[in-house]
Amino acid sequence: MFRKILILTTLFILLFSQFVLAKDKALVVLDGQEALNNHKVCWYENKRYTEGAYIAVSDITLICAAKQPNFSNSDLAWLRLDKNGDIVYPKRDKSINVN
Repeated sequence: MFRKILILTTLFILLFSQFVLAKDKALVVLDGQEALNNHKVCWYENKRYTEGAYIAVSDITLICAAKQPNFSNSDLAWLRLDKNGDIVYPKRDKSINVN
């Protein structure tokens, strides 16, 4: 009986520790062929991340997303997520440039 309890406790600890440690790693889901053909990526610590990937840096969560959400072919950049999980886009000056 004691042996069964010890085995079950050990299994629970191992499974739980994997769950706790996994939250600090970035989850990246991608199609390998698409990644090779898609040149738009975000870089972090010499690693390529595709659109939708997120990472935690200190206490800030960043997501790899389009710099300009109104354009379908916009370059990707790391953008900050607020506490609600919404993307915070950099504010642009409201000015008109005439060439």
